[in-house]
Amino acid sequence: MSDLPTQVFDADGHIIEPTELYFAGLDPSFRHRVQVDLDLGEHHGRLLPLLDGRPSFGGSPWMREYLRTDAGKQVLIDRFGPIARAGFDPPSMLRALDTQGITRSALFPSFSLHVPYTDHLAPDLAAALARAYNRWISTYAADGHERLLGVALAPLHDPARAEIEIRHTVEQEGARGVMVRPNPVHGRPLHHPDNDRFFSMLEDLDVPMLLHEGRGGQHPFAGDRFDTWYASHVVSHPFEMMLAVLGLTVEGVFARHPRLRVGVLESGTGWLAWWLNRMDEHHKLFGPRERPDLAMLPSEYFSQHCVIASDSDDEFVGPTVAAVGADHVAWSSDFPHLEAKWPDGVRVFVEHSLLDSDALHEVLWRTPCRLYGVDPGIDPGIDAASAGMMRNRLEE
Repeated sequence: MSDLPTQVFDADGHIIEPTELYFAGLDPSFRHRVQVDLDLGEHHGRLLPLLDGRPSFGGSPWMREYLRTDAGKQVLIDRFGPIARAGFDPPSMLRALDTQGITRSALFPSFSLHVPYTDHLAPDLAAALARAYNRWISTYAADGHERLLGVALAPLHDPARAEIEIRHTVEQEGARGVMVRPNPVHGRPLHHPDNDRFFSMLEDLDVPMLLHEGRGGQHPFAGDRFDTWYASHVVSHPFEMMLAVLGLTVEGVFARHPRLRVGVLESGTGWLAWWLNRMDEHHKLFGPRERPDLAMLPSEYFSQHCVIASDSDDEFVGPTVAAVGADHVAWSSDFPHLEAKWPDGVRVFVEHSLLDSDALHEVLWRTPCRLYGVDPGIDPGIDAASAGMMRNRLEE
């Protein structure tokens, strides 16, 4: 990988967390409300729990079957070999980073994209599930030698509980960012005034709010009119992100919280320039009448607050960089999910993006460092020997 950039920050990687954390890691007073590792037939995936007797996962019949059986586990083993067989533990994840040429990665969940964010949850159970995951990921990331960055979960069923949880996990456990879903929760959109204290806390803690959608959970999303994973997954990520960016911008969240940093993740970049242009045009037409409190154009608020993440094969990243600047675009591997271009995501991105070396360095390193509040001058390095050994094993 000597011909590729040597400093690469994956702004959105994933971990396959053990499902037992939903029970063993849960406060004992909540365990009777969670059922884990049950074969529930067509009703529910075995890998995801029942919460207060109700499913935490919807999805299409194909995806429910994929999770109900061992098919999902076998796909991971077939594709990632020793890394999957090791359960994606910290040493194996570090080897995976070495193999891909990634210096550090911000780690998002897989099953917990859904579980604590399930819309029907009572606020106390949502907070308890988030506590179980956040405790686990903080311990996991501590074994990553500053290469694995833990991202905390913040379901907003009760913003006051979320505030207590995030303050604890950032100040006491070292979380480097906070994942929030863009979807409405209990009928409240992300931009709802009830969330203002939570946003203020993120400003005070100087950690980013990281917007990440995930198809299949039990929550409102742009795509629930479709029955197939195919169609609903096409729209869920970009459409939910478009609505979240619109709400944060034109409903005044960015105006009220000038130091809030936001990552817009796993939604592609091709929609962004058009969406900002459309918002700007509507602001010029209707803003003076309906939102006189907004001192800037929506595109200017985006530039002040947001970074959007590109996928490895995103063919629109070049025009997006031209539109908003490389200092507002990062790269994400999505490893080890199905869309990841394992093990060549960095190479695929460099070849597809057609960015010059300065822009590549900004997108692959400096921009995500700023987003996550990491000193770009500190480089934990890549273990070249580990990368070579893993490549050889993959080729055997």
